[in-house]
Amino acid sequence: MTRSARHPAHRPAPFLATMLLTAALGLAGAVPSDAAPNGTASRPAAAAAVDAAGSGVTAAAAVCGHTDEQPLLAQGSAGLATREAQCELNLATKTGRHTPIAADGSFGAGTAERVRTFQRCAGLTADGEIGPGTWAALNARAARPRPCAPDGAATAPQASVCGHTDTRPTLRRGTKGAAVAELQCRLNLAMEPGHYPPLSIDGDFGGGTENRVVEFQMCANLGTDGVVGPNTWAKLADWSSRDAYCTPPRPTGYPIDGLDTAKYQHPGGAPIDWAAVRAAGVEFATVKATRGLDVTDEYLASDMNAARAVGLAVAPYHFYTGAAAGTGAAQADRFIAAVRAAGYTGRRPGDLPPVFDLERMDDGSGRCPAHLTVADATAWLDAVEAAFGRRPVVYTQKSFLDDCLGSTPAFAAYPLQLADYRQSITAPPLPNGSGTWLMWQYTESALFDGIQAPATADVFNGAQEDLDRLANR
Repeated sequence: MTRSARHPAHRPAPFLATMLLTAALGLAGAVPSDAAPNGTASRPAAAAAVDAAGSGVTAAAAVCGHTDEQPLLAQGSAGLATREAQCELNLATKTGRHTPIAADGSFGAGTAERVRTFQRCAGLTADGEIGPGTWAALNARAARPRPCAPDGAATAPQASVCGHTDTRPTLRRGTKGAAVAELQCRLNLAMEPGHYPPLSIDGDFGGGTENRVVEFQMCANLGTDGVVGPNTWAKLADWSSRDAYCTPPRPTGYPIDGLDTAKYQHPGGAPIDWAAVRAAGVEFATVKATRGLDVTDEYLASDMNAARAVGLAVAPYHFYTGAAAGTGAAQADRFIAAVRAAGYTGRRPGDLPPVFDLERMDDGSGRCPAHLTVADATAWLDAVEAAFGRRPVVYTQKSFLDDCLGSTPAFAAYPLQLADYRQSITAPPLPNGSGTWLMWQYTESALFDGIQAPATADVFNGAQEDLDRLANR
């Protein structure tokens, strides 16, 4: 799966602003695990809790789904209300790298200390007891976690961090019950809430839950079928009980980082804070320009120019479609016109060579483009090279060229951006005839400061001076 794979059959586009934005607004509801028949989102209790907190109205809510009874709790308390509080404490404090505590329904010294930690995060009196004020803040911050400081220290992981059930049956869309509620809670604990909207914990395995399972499977390097079997449960139990959220490992040995952006990195029209991206250590970006004959990405000009302005090396890219025969040259014409209109010349300081995205169809089928030929791809490459005086970079995969173009060596003379998300490899496999690669796109689940959705991430195969040379600097 590659950067074009944003069809719902592969992976949904995320919808959430960052935790900092959410903290400032305090108004967004939890993502429903399913939708009403007319397609409108249901109104779970968690969403009501957040809305109430945003409006100053206190509303009891069973964010974790155990009970909406909210009595005064203190050391020595026991029962469902304590279990609910422990689960909500885990959701609310993991943003500060606090290892989840046991959600066992017994209010001991460890629970009291975590309550005090939460109370300090929420600006409350840290007395270790859960009264009305702490309950209200806990409901809001468990439904929509916000930054919590100071950072915690890792402690031993607990087996029960949500408290619904210890059973691990195979789950899929349409399943209901306690095991689904356990799944939804653990997904919320495993996936960073500033990029993945927390699910409603309602025990109903709907479309939202299925999408989140797929996103987690991508992050954890599992098969992406949306079904929760033994391997997914094992990885989920691991990540949900840690003091950190699921993050794909970065390849070692390649110190220069990059990323790829398109409209999917602008959920709800949110801008990318390119200064924050740069401050996080990103050195280069490829920005989607066009697709086929009829699509120009709406963020091409703003993203390309803003990224260059903060010092990133930037390349525009075109997604090739082979829906009709002999369209490579026409697709090139559209790309050339679009990027020139956005200010790209290929010769400015910071301009990387243009990128030709050559991969499987982006309709979720995984098929080879129907009318793809080496000649048609070469027509695009030749036209763009003539227009800008730069040899384009070809974005592809060895497996794609093997399956769809008979292992052709036709692109061996071009610099390559290769996509391969396997965590078991130390470098992407080279296509037939190629001797090296330029960029390796190693995940589509990376989290970057300044971007309010997951993004594909790359490493550069070279030193800083090599990147600077390639970017006319």
